Formats: sequence, structure tokens, C-alpha cells
Amino acid sequence: MRLLFFSTLLLFVSLVQAQQVLFDSHLHYGGEDAKHYSPKQIIEIFDRNKIEYALVSSTPNDGTEALYNYAPKRIIPFLGLYRTLADKRDWMWDKSVIPRVETALGSGIYRGLGELHIFAKDRKSPVLKRIVQIAVERNLMLQVHGDAEILDEIFSLAPNITVLWAHLGTRPEPSFLRAVLKKHPQHLFIDTSVRDKQLLKTGGLTPEWRDLFIDYQDRFMVAVDTFSVNRWNTFDLVVKDIHTWLSELPPEVSRKLAFENAYNLLVKNNE
Repeated sequence: MRLLFFSTLLLFVSLVQAQQVLFDSHLHYGGEDAKHYSPKQIIEIFDRNKIEYALVSSTPNDGTEALYNYAPKRIIPFLGLYRTLADKRDWMWDKSVIPRVETALGSGIYRGLGELHIFAKDRKSPVLKRIVQIAVERNLMLQVHGDAEILDEIFSLAPNITVLWAHLGTRPEPSFLRAVLKKHPQHLFIDTSVRDKQLLKTGGLTPEWRDLFIDYQDRFMVAVDTFSVNRWNTFDLVVKDIHTWLSELPPEVSRKLAFENAYNLLVKNNE
């Protein structure tokens, strides 16, 4: 009877966690996405998956602005630097990026810059340096897709800037992430996007992943990352994977990763 009771209790807790509200900290709604899904359909996807808020950027920025205009209380807009996806390769050496960014920020809606794709070989980019300065001047966050060396560079330029590091970084290993978080103990946050299958490939969270999420429970946040139209097509399945590994964490930790960390960083602190 005792075993049956605890099994039932665990199932109940898992079901409750599976229904918890999410804050998606990394989404895109680019040109191709907008051709397939209207803002109304995107919000319907959010409602179905209990996504209360979402951090959104896009290439071009028209998609982000359309989604924000449709649901301004739920969308946290970040300004993308790219005119087309081809700009990912060399934006950091294109000085025309700076006036475009400064003009676009005149709208006053953007809360951050990114997603910025940049790696160690380009860390001394003068454009990156100016982007960091702009972020500091305007109290904006940076969303960075890059290696740990880029984090070092950014924090050397602006020690108090807030950085959201995408995809559990480029080395999604618990011991490595633990070392990076120790090195940058205050202003670095990390999203888990596109790593859900990796977290689940051993049948669930390993003790190392579980301990990392518990020890740094205020620094991680979940995300889907709709980097292609197919990610919108399979959005529900990705969210299911997120709930699966979240259910293996203590409830209070799960709530932080699912919603509270992103809410405190992106909404509560800006009210």
C-alpha cells in the first residue's frame, strides 16, 4: 500500500508540473515563420502550451514587431542585428550594423539585443564592442550564441551587463557550465533551448545535470528556439520534452527554470 501511495503521489506531482506555466526565453518569428503562422496562430500555440510570456527576435525584425503589436503584454522583443540570415557570418565586421541598430532602437519597444552569433576568433570585433556599449547605455540585455571566450570578452568590456547565453552554450557539459557560472557569478543566465533531447538521451537527467540545475537554480531558463518553421510545426512535442526533464527536478527548482527566473529577469525587474 505504501509503495502504491508514493507511486500515485509521484505521478500526481509529475502531472501538476507538466501543466505548469512556461516562459519561453528564446524564440524567433522570422520571415518564413510569418508566411506559415499568423500572430493569432502563434498566440494559439502559446495558449495550448501554457506559454505565458516569450522572448522573441527575428530576421528581419518585422516579425517580432508584428507579434509584439498583437500581444504586447506577452512578448518580450529583442532586436536582431541581421537583415538576412546570411549576416550571421560577418555582422561583427560590418560597421553599417551600428546606425541600423541605433535607428531601430528609437521605437522604444526593445528590451535586448540578439540573438548574436559570434565566436572566439571574432572577439575583438569593433562592432561587438560598440554593441556592448549601446546595450550598457540603454540598459539592454544581450542574447548570445557563442563560446565561453565571447562571454569573457563581453564581461571584460562591461562587467555589469546582463547576458543570456543560448543553448547551454557551445559545450553543454555540466562540469564546464559549472566552471563558467563560477567565473561569471552575477550577470550570466543560460537558456536550455535545443538541448532537451540531449538532456533526455540517457533516459532522464543524469545526476550531474540534476545537481547543476539545483545548485544554480536561479540562472537557467527553458526555451524552445523556433529556428525554423518546422520548430513551430513540432512546438508541442518540444514542450513535452521540456516538461519531461523538468519533472525530474524538485518542484521549486522546476518552477524557477520553467517560469520564475525569466519572469524576474525580463518582466518583474522592468515593471
